[in-house]
Amino acid sequence: MSRLFMPVPSGVKNILTLALTFFVGASAYAIDVDPKLDRAVRELLPVCDNATIKYEELSVKLPPRFSGVLVTSESERHACNASLAAITAPSGAIFVGAPWPIANEEGATVEEKLKNFTWRNMQEQMVATIDRKPNAEGLYPVTLNQTTENGKMPLDGFVDPDGRVFFFGRFRPANGDLRAARTKVFEPYLPQSPAKGAKDAAVTIVEFSDFQCPSCQRAAGYVDPIMEKHGDQVRYVRFDLPLTGHAWAFPAALAGRAIYRQKPELFWEYKKQVYANQGNLNPFSFWDWARGFATDHELDLARYDKDLASAEIKTQILAGAGTALTNDVRATPTYMVNGAVVEPGDDGKLLAAYVEKLLTR
Repeated sequence: MSRLFMPVPSGVKNILTLALTFFVGASAYAIDVDPKLDRAVRELLPVCDNATIKYEELSVKLPPRFSGVLVTSESERHACNASLAAITAPSGAIFVGAPWPIANEEGATVEEKLKNFTWRNMQEQMVATIDRKPNAEGLYPVTLNQTTENGKMPLDGFVDPDGRVFFFGRFRPANGDLRAARTKVFEPYLPQSPAKGAKDAAVTIVEFSDFQCPSCQRAAGYVDPIMEKHGDQVRYVRFDLPLTGHAWAFPAALAGRAIYRQKPELFWEYKKQVYANQGNLNPFSFWDWARGFATDHELDLARYDKDLASAEIKTQILAGAGTALTNDVRATPTYMVNGAVVEPGDDGKLLAAYVEKLLTR
């Protein structure tokens, strides 16, 4: 599984690195937490077999009237292990993720602090835009625009007025359906993403994937048996999440979109062939290979080239990737089923069992 340097998509780095920087000083004994917070944490963390969740004190200075705990999830499955913060805002909204400590960062403004923090810790060029109208939690909404070779990737979060902490991601109402709320965030991007199966499905599987990711190659067939058995009840969406550390992942996503826009069914053969040839592809050979695929399958090449050059399609992919990274997608591949992040298990068996359970309720 290709893990993201928490929480920025700059290659395959340890998910805990930045989180543990923030959590230094947490006490080493377990504590009880409010049941409402516990419910929210369990809904937002990945669904894993036999995972245990432990809460500890978080000895970090948060904004006034905010409270937080350290959440540690442990499982026999390595992909399910994580250390995150669960933070409750004055309004009761809950954040689960890894906040960034920027209080001591160099810079005369919060924008400069965020720019310096991201460069020093991640070697990423980011420019922050801050809306200084506080939201219900008393925080300022922030958009971080990450510079990539293919354009700007917008990443959302919030900062306190004093510039102490940047919360990468979202606060969610504790009393609501957290998984449904997470699903809703992706609705603007799903119509443009390759999809198959039932249109009015009882279950929607969204697979966040990268064409250059070896783990995605190994998992490429996990959803196939589910669709063969339940295609009349399940919708399968492949959501592009090209990691910036993978040189031809974005071109592969772009070519896939161009193919899908002409021949939707052909996309699935394209996906199969990309993964079959993954070991032989590189940034120099990919474009010729993709054009050969388009030619062999009799695509309108003028239209294909126009889509490859489309700023609109590039922006869709980048905006979708940014939305995924700020909504609890922390690795590729990630499977989200009706808003729940689900650990697929060996050969996708746990994913199949989870879908089966939803359909037989």
